[in-house]
Amino acid sequence: MIKPVIFSLLLVVATAVFLSSVVRLARYVMRGNKNDLKPLDNLGTRILSVLIYFFGQKKVGEPVSYATPPGITSKHHLFIFWGFLIITIGTVEFMINGMIPAFSLRFLGPVATGLYWSMDIFNLLVILMLVYALVRRVVFKPRLIPMSVDAGLILLQIGLLMISHFGMHSAHVALHPEESYGPISDLLGGALRGGNPQVLSIVGEVSYWTHAFILLFFLNYLPFSKHIHILGSLPNIYFRELGQKGVMPKLNLDDDNDWGVGKIEQFSFKSLLDQYACTECARCSNFCPAFNTEKPLSPMHLIHDLKHEMMERGALNVQLTGLYKKAGVADKKGDEQTSALEKAPEELRKQIGEVKTKLDEMPPLVGGRIKDETLWACTTCGACQEVCPVFINHPLKIQQMKTHLVLSESRMPVELQRTFQNLERRGNPWGAADERMGWAENLEFKVPSVEDNPEPEYLLFVGCAAAFDDRIKKSMRALVEVLHAAKVSFAVLGEKESCSGDPARRAGNEMIFQEQAQANVEAMNEAKVRKVVTSCPHCFHTIKNEYPQFGGTYEVVHHSQLLAKLLDEKKLEIDQKINSKVTFHDSCYLGRWNGVYDAPRAVLGAVANGDIVELPRRKERGFCCGAGGGRMWQEEKGPRVNRNRTQEILDSGAEVAAVACPFCTIMITDGVKDANAEEKMQVLDIAEVVRKSLKNIAAKKAEQSAPADPPPSA
Repeated sequence: MIKPVIFSLLLVVATAVFLSSVVRLARYVMRGNKNDLKPLDNLGTRILSVLIYFFGQKKVGEPVSYATPPGITSKHHLFIFWGFLIITIGTVEFMINGMIPAFSLRFLGPVATGLYWSMDIFNLLVILMLVYALVRRVVFKPRLIPMSVDAGLILLQIGLLMISHFGMHSAHVALHPEESYGPISDLLGGALRGGNPQVLSIVGEVSYWTHAFILLFFLNYLPFSKHIHILGSLPNIYFRELGQKGVMPKLNLDDDNDWGVGKIEQFSFKSLLDQYACTECARCSNFCPAFNTEKPLSPMHLIHDLKHEMMERGALNVQLTGLYKKAGVADKKGDEQTSALEKAPEELRKQIGEVKTKLDEMPPLVGGRIKDETLWACTTCGACQEVCPVFINHPLKIQQMKTHLVLSESRMPVELQRTFQNLERRGNPWGAADERMGWAENLEFKVPSVEDNPEPEYLLFVGCAAAFDDRIKKSMRALVEVLHAAKVSFAVLGEKESCSGDPARRAGNEMIFQEQAQANVEAMNEAKVRKVVTSCPHCFHTIKNEYPQFGGTYEVVHHSQLLAKLLDEKKLEIDQKINSKVTFHDSCYLGRWNGVYDAPRAVLGAVANGDIVELPRRKERGFCCGAGGGRMWQEEKGPRVNRNRTQEILDSGAEVAAVACPFCTIMITDGVKDANAEEKMQVLDIAEVVRKSLKNIAAKKAEQSAPADPPPSA
């Protein structure tokens, strides 16, 4: 009876210590300022998410970088994980058997045989995958996944668990030939059969206790290691955001405490939970355009820094809370707490003072642990969030910290100061005189305003780029010519239109954004707008997904979607297809944030006669042009994101780079100029591509407006 008593005591102590660690970690998360964890919200979808993404490991099997094709390099973790799931059955049996020696799964009959064989085979698979993982880290040295002491300890512990499994089972089979534990254990047991029974018993006992100690130690090592994600990933997947991606919450600007995030406690519960879920797979950094062009932003390291901040500051705050409870002042605030503390024992006051000093001496989160330049490097492309296997929302954290920098610290790049001044004074980031209809001059028809056409089917939201940038004006003129030719009922707000607010909000100035959003919503509601079409994905995303925060709920379509619809319904007849070789660059705000991939390709398929070449980095794995997140108006140091993307487009051999975003048009055009490739490559908005295919549009209009011929005389 000594063995089960010792095992039971070890199990109780190890479990108690483990649960204590889990409670402590949970307390750090619960310090978040907003409870956005809703356990019963969309219950079926959440359970399905856990089945697909946690147990099924769907995203883990995807490529880990642009350069890595799908294969064993990205899938070896699946065998380790699924192996652990199968082996967990054996672990449960092992723990119950340790307390109750008579217990065994063999009461399940043939089912037990299948389980033992599965566990035995997966034990071997896990060992093989561990060897591969070790060789990968030491020999191939993948970027951002180094061989560390922590990683080495994890591999060693898992390896010892597998080896001790074979040790105790093969020794048992050698002594009891009538029992089977699976093909590998049986084979090893058969090889040992005939050996000294006493030695075999010792091998079995040593393997047993090695397995027990490693198992219980590993359980308690998890909360302090990189494998904390084993605890955090399942709840993080369960609580993942199920709504529209890329939407920033509306701030209460009357509350100074709601001006972004400057302290770790100002993040929400879910945002703090993200830190425990990180698997350190480095996908987020490998797909990040900023990191790929040598900027000081690694989304993975950002999450690590936030985790360290949360745990270090959380430990001190939990300690302080405990001391306040001892002093009997936990429920008091301000002067009342200070007065009550004076009556506490001197030693207790001293301890409280020491903890508060440590908290005060910690560097600030924003500007300290997280550098300003790290935040400003983000293009808000969403690549990090898209590829994360455990649904960490990196962009929102970055945006919230940028908002704190701007609103609370008034700290921002000089270029953004000018941009904000332009937005405040002129209503547009270019700082141009507010003549928003200048782009429509000298067209062969008048672009109708909401006064001219009070009940249009669509409000055409022009946007600042189309109104004030000479290059984008051409794209907008092409679009309205095509809409006019298709007899689409549309109108514009004209001088009543202001910037959508995207440049301000994504650059951290929530105050300007809210002013502009509210002004646009009022103008659009006054015009009784129901449907909106825009050529700018940033305006599209903001009006569609964020204007409802201000009472502006509309049916919003991107011009690529409307053009695809018009072509499909034969409301646009193609006169002459484009014979050039065409490729398409996906806009992040159109594609990743809003899932619009097919419409622009449908347009190109209808109007292009030549080959349509897909870029290596496309759709969900597309590469940013570098203009989002306020980067359009900031200087860029080091290799430029747009040049990186442009080179890929040039390497495709295409003659036309089709785009569906004004920012992308500007950035890719600049990249082509920098490469001196203007004679090889044209950069065209898809509206311009369609316009080029309608060669007889002017003749058709003249024909429609000409008076009918008089009837022949008798």
